[in-house]
Amino acid sequence: MSIKAYKYRLYANKHTMEKLHWVLDRCRELYNAALQERRDAYEIGVKRHPNYYDDESRTRLTREHAIGYYEQKRELVEIKEARPEYQEITSHVSQDVILRLKRAYDDFFRRVQNGEQPGYPRFQGRNRYDSCWKLEAQKRPTDKKGIVKVNLRLTKIGTVKLHLHRDIKGRIKTVTIKREGEHWYAIFTCEIGKPQPFPVCHEDVGIDLGVTHFAALSNGEFIDHPRYFRKAQKKLAKAQQALAWKTYRSRTSRRRLHPNKTKQPGSTYPMEQAQKQDSTNLFSMQDGQRLPRW
Repeated sequence: MSIKAYKYRLYANKHTMEKLHWVLDRCRELYNAALQERRDAYEIGVKRHPNYYDDESRTRLTREHAIGYYEQKRELVEIKEARPEYQEITSHVSQDVILRLKRAYDDFFRRVQNGEQPGYPRFQGRNRYDSCWKLEAQKRPTDKKGIVKVNLRLTKIGTVKLHLHRDIKGRIKTVTIKREGEHWYAIFTCEIGKPQPFPVCHEDVGIDLGVTHFAALSNGEFIDHPRYFRKAQKKLAKAQQALAWKTYRSRTSRRRLHPNKTKQPGSTYPMEQAQKQDSTNLFSMQDGQRLPRW
């Protein structure tokens, strides 16, 4: 079986964006708490024991006091009772956080056994933990072509708009909601089956890149250089000479640089608009209030 991922941008409203940020922060908090619990269990039960430097005693103590994936997964019920806000997050999302920590430890032990740099699992900051896992998905309609606008339903979060710019092939396994900068994306992981191999071709051709010709093939064919710069050099020189005589940042120079952008009635240029907003938006917060951190 082969796995393929499809990535689409989400177009959500302000309320849904705030809810996604809130869920991501709660998942990051749960990840760091689970990591701290594992570190404390090993530190108190194993590392501080008098027989820590004995290999057999250390192995036995690790099996007795170490906390694993299933122990932390069972603790999610108690966490939801102690922290009611985690009841607003679906169970498979919180379970995936614990599974992500388990995979981090598995990779850590694998690197230790292979003699590589271990890289112990670290706490995740706001800029490092940027994705959470969802289960619900919606397939692209088969009777439409081009960009199709659909609604992606996320449990206990809401419905977000999704533009499917290409077909989703195969069976959808998981959907990952990821934050990249200011935008959110949905990544569909699909199982597409065994890929079909390309037909065998015995017509092998060698390619040699050169200076006189762009490429020379082994069958005697030559491919010339396109030389785009040489063809547009005279036109570019005239445009640069015309721009050099214009006053810097004047209306004529702006029209020369951006001939397709015309000024609308009642609008201002970017520089004038930035100066106009400098005294209104920059110091718009009231006394005793802070701007949001994200």
